[in-house]
Amino acid sequence: MELLPYFLGFAIVCTVLSIGLQRRTIWMWYLGWVILYLFAGYVGTFFFSALYYADSLAAEGYACIYLFGGLVLWLPASVWWATHRHLFGPRASTRPPQATNESTPKSPSA
Repeated sequence: MELLPYFLGFAIVCTVLSIGLQRRTIWMWYLGWVILYLFAGYVGTFFFSALYYADSLAAEGYACIYLFGGLVLWLPASVWWATHRHLFGPRASTRPPQATNESTPKSPSA
């Protein structure tokens, strides 16, 4: 019973996020950037704290490996997110292309 408010809060957050992703609203695209930057901040703080507390060269090497692993995850996700802005918001391309009134020129042999 003590965890009920946390479960309800988590359910509300998941519901709002799922509605935002389903409708592809513009705020969901910006929220995606916030999540990506929070992940980058988490990896960065872990990297710097691991470097600060490293007592050997091996520990420093492991911290750099952790940073490289975070970059391998973050960079493709951020590049994909940046190039798919057209899927969200009022500029979303959900409408089919409109037909033009111009007729297609026919070849003389037809």
